Amino acid sequence: MNLQDLKKHIESFSDGTVFKNGISNPFSWRGSYDEVAFSIISDEMTREEMLIRIGKAYTETFYGYKGGDYNYSDYTTVNFEEEGSRNYSDGKYTSEIISKLENSEQFNSQEERLVRLSFS
Repeated sequence: MNLQDLKKHIESFSDGTVFKNGISNPFSWRGSYDEVAFSIISDEMTREEMLIRIGKAYTETFYGYKGGDYNYSDYTTVNFEEEGSRNYSDGKYTSEIISKLENSEQFNSQEERLVRLSFS
């Protein structure tokens, strides 16, 4: 998913929509600094609040963990990682959040999830 896709998805909801979960302010993804990251926050957030945070990804300059300044645009890849740590979890964070939201079994990796789903 790119930044434009995320923005359009949130914009597709009516003004004043309240989501069960929100997103953090954007940050430079440690996996690849030229990509933006957000964390999923388990606090309610309105459509407008979400769009403000997404908007920051377009207007602010972000510093990469090992240096460099980065600016993001419509076609910047969006990642989800743990807020504050700026870690690179290689998808583990996303898997954990999906399992929590679905109230389903948590897997150590997407590959493990694929194997278990394919060969059960």
